[in-house]
Amino acid sequence: MRKPIFITATDTNAGKTITVYILGLLLQKQGMNVGVMKPVQCAGNDAQFLKKALGLQEDISFINPIFAPEPLSPHLALRRSNIKFDLQKIKEAFKQLTDRHDVILIEGAGGLMVPLAEDYYNADLIRELNAEVIVVSRLGLGTINHTLLTINQAKAYGLKIKGIIFSDMTPKKKGIAEQTNPVEIGRLSKVNVLGIIPYLKKFTAKEIFNKCQNLKIN
Repeated sequence: MRKPIFITATDTNAGKTITVYILGLLLQKQGMNVGVMKPVQCAGNDAQFLKKALGLQEDISFINPIFAPEPLSPHLALRRSNIKFDLQKIKEAFKQLTDRHDVILIEGAGGLMVPLAEDYYNADLIRELNAEVIVVSRLGLGTINHTLLTINQAKAYGLKIKGIIFSDMTPKKKGIAEQTNPVEIGRLSKVNVLGIIPYLKKFTAKEIFNKCQNLKIN
């Protein structure tokens, strides 16, 4: 099995779930048996969407072993719902998935330093699962700072960074910042830029295969 890939982001709503979906489709097209995991989910239906969209057979409890109903930082959402952050439960679900699939794509809850429990962060879980990291970044102004901070923190944790994917979340005309940020961030961080997910009107497999084939996912 390939090393698991943990998809984190510079901030909330940067496009992690769609990135996992697109990477999953592209890997499936290459003949890979792909599994996904959202270890901790606070509100929303990310795990359910990925299960359905990628045609996964596992029970949702393996894909998303810990769920809290409020859209808050996990440590707070879990505490408010009297739900324990159970690392062993996550590791057992992860083991089930790794036994069944060639590669596992793991979507984090928020960014690298979002706390899952007191003094336990996404970065700690990545290290626990021995996963490589893909950072999903926005294209627009401000992303240089956010992306370099995330990369520097990942390096401080000793994590292996597979690369950066930029996600275009708006149909707006692209300015100089959007046109130059990927190259500048690659140069400044010395981390591979794996590509740009363009703004997609539809999330059909056909459109994704047409517009996202240049992503470097191997």
